[in-house]
Order: sequence, then structure tokens, then C-alpha cells
Amino acid sequence: MLTTAEIFDVMRGDSMNDWVGGSDPEAVGDASAVIMRRLLPLHNGTSRVLDFGCGIGRGLVSLRKTGLEPSAIVGMDIMPPVIDFCNNYIRPNLNNTWFELINDKNDHYDRFISQSGGKGREKLALEYDNYFSDGYAFSVFTHVTKEDFGGLLKFISSMMIPGGRFLLTCFELNEFSRYMINKGQSIFPLDNHVMWEDGNILVGNESDPLGFIAFDRSLIEKMAWDAGMAITKVEYGCWMGGGIGSSLQDVMICTKLPELVAREEVKMTPLVDRTNMA
Repeated sequence: MLTTAEIFDVMRGDSMNDWVGGSDPEAVGDASAVIMRRLLPLHNGTSRVLDFGCGIGRGLVSLRKTGLEPSAIVGMDIMPPVIDFCNNYIRPNLNNTWFELINDKNDHYDRFISQSGGKGREKLALEYDNYFSDGYAFSVFTHVTKEDFGGLLKFISSMMIPGGRFLLTCFELNEFSRYMINKGQSIFPLDNHVMWEDGNILVGNESDPLGFIAFDRSLIEKMAWDAGMAITKVEYGCWMGGGIGSSLQDVMICTKLPELVAREEVKMTPLVDRTNMA
């Protein structure tokens, strides 16, 4: 069996590492794992984790390297070669880990898809209905259209249990990020960016719209809500400049709406009685 260190060595020697962003795969995976362990309630033996857009499994292997032993980790991706890589080098060496090829497309990654196959969204949604307690997607929602952003959230939400938390990274347009972009302070070269849909979507390069795409906060909130989820935490990234953020992209936690309980079962904190205060 291969150790996690040996799996990362195989990644370093494979050209597919460049497909999913390049850099040292272990360093990238470890940085992702730190974010996940801080923001997701992951537990040994009980958590069922979705790695959406798993690529060659950098984050997944680093997550297991931290000592996490969940009841299941399932990686999903649309590129057959990366799923083949994961099935060859990761699945045989990590317990409770398997992978699914999604029969889907994306203009930014279609050049890496030379064959059809896999399962459609509907089939996977049925197989994993209300299955995952936690999940994450790094650098997936930075390369999708508005339609896919909303559609993928609905797909993911259908596989999450009520109250389950899903971590995603994206680029959020807000007052600060808009100001920094307009002043040329973003760490990405966005001097020639274009705005779509009344300024709610920013495209870094119109010739490759999905190379860099950012969405207004209100638009992201609506797409999450339409998917039956709510944004419950945000950590801003350093991409917008100004020296803020501990990661490159913005990190959001989307919580699937929980099942409601009877009102009498809700443990409420009493309000302070101020009527007798001086």
C-alpha cells in the first residue's frame, strides 16, 4: 500500500497536477485541509464527506493525513483522467474512500474530457440522496457560469443531510472588492475586466469567461437560498488585495436548511428583564 507521502510523490510527477492549478500538490492539499478542519464539524467514524471537484485528490489526501477517519469520503469530478488517477492511486490505499465520474461539461475544463461516461446529476442525486454530512469544493465555483453555480448548488444540496455544511470557495463582489478592483489593487490582473448582468458578474477576460469569474454577494445568497441552503459563514480571501484574508479565494459555508422541530422543544435563552433596572 502507498503512504500519503508516496501518493503525493506520484502527483508531483503527473502532468494532471497542472490541470488542477499546479504548485506542489501536498502544499495545496495541506492548505485546504487546514481550512476544512477549522470550518467544518468533521468527526471520525460518523462524518460522510463529499469532495466535489476532487481533481487528483490533493485536498482529500491531505485531509486524511490529518488523522480524519470518516465513515466515507466520496470524490466527484467531470474529468475521466483525474478519476482514473484517484481510483488507481488513492482508493486502494485509503479506507472508506471512493470516486464518482460526473457526466457533465464545463467550458473551462472540456479540453481535458476526451471521452464520455460516468453518471448524470440526476442519478447521483438519487444514489446519494441526503447522504453527506459535510462537503467542500475548492476552485470549482470560480470557473462556472451563473446557471451552473445555481444548478450545482441544487445538485449538491440534494445530496446533503438537513443541517449539513458545505464549504465552497469563490470570488465575491462587494463594496470592498469592487473598490479594490477599480483602484487596480487586486492581486489578479483585472484591468480589462467586463461586467455582466447589470454589474452583478465580473469576468476577468472575456475571451475566457470562466478563467476568472466573480459574483455579487446578493446573487450568491439568492442562488444558495434557491438551492435550499443559507450562507452561514464567510471568510474573505486575499485575492482582492489590501492584505486581508488567510486564503486566496473567499471561503463560504453553506448550510442546508435544517429540519424544524416543535417550538416547545427549542431551547431558548431568556431575555434580560430590564424593567427593574435603575
